[in-house]
Amino acid sequence: MWYITAYKPVGLISLKLSTATSTGGKSLLLPTPFAFKMALLDVIIRDIGLARGKALWPQVRNGQIAINGPRRITVNNTFIKILKPKKGKSTQDPDTGLTRPMVNTIAFREYVQWQGDLEIAFQPGDESDDPWQRWLTMITYLGKRGGFVQAATSHFLSMHLPDSFTSLLPVGTQFPLNGTLQILDDCGPNLTFEQVDIYSSKAMKLGRDRILHHVILPYRLTRSSRGYSLYERIDG
Repeated sequence: MWYITAYKPVGLISLKLSTATSTGGKSLLLPTPFAFKMALLDVIIRDIGLARGKALWPQVRNGQIAINGPRRITVNNTFIKILKPKKGKSTQDPDTGLTRPMVNTIAFREYVQWQGDLEIAFQPGDESDDPWQRWLTMITYLGKRGGFVQAATSHFLSMHLPDSFTSLLPVGTQFPLNGTLQILDDCGPNLTFEQVDIYSSKAMKLGRDRILHHVILPYRLTRSSRGYSLYERIDG
């Protein structure tokens, strides 16, 4: 069973590729399956507790996701100041006499504005009577860097998705030739709850536990300049 929820953007979104560095990296246009599943798991744990969230993790991990994005997406390019750990031997600040573990530097960032609602369809890994529709409407963020959203509407379909939705699975045999290639991360089939638990020391390995998918999103670049890029959705 597919559950479809429409989300309105509360602010600008910034979600870099998982392989990007701290000082650079382009933002993805839409949230990844991994980011969405982590937000859903967080909601489940907050609502019914850690033990029940751990038991439902396989259904979240193995769930399928499809999207129907906003009409237009604008990407703003900017440079910001950040603090970065200092490499090499630490030196004292001549003004204060203190040792500085961090240094000032600049980083490239992209902030994404959705011009319209984002519809996300989620199909749990197994059929159950759990309140998935309610949990999906409780999601308030996707990814990092202030990616806040607000659920607007929610409903479910028993079998097939509308043709306007794009599956966030690897590129198949049919895809828009003038679309935009994005590398999205997802949960591996054997990713355990301990590996996604922030209080656990068990790490996950990229490519095995956190896998990357090449997905063609139905968006084409229509305008661009030094400060922004504008993408429009390809319909049909």
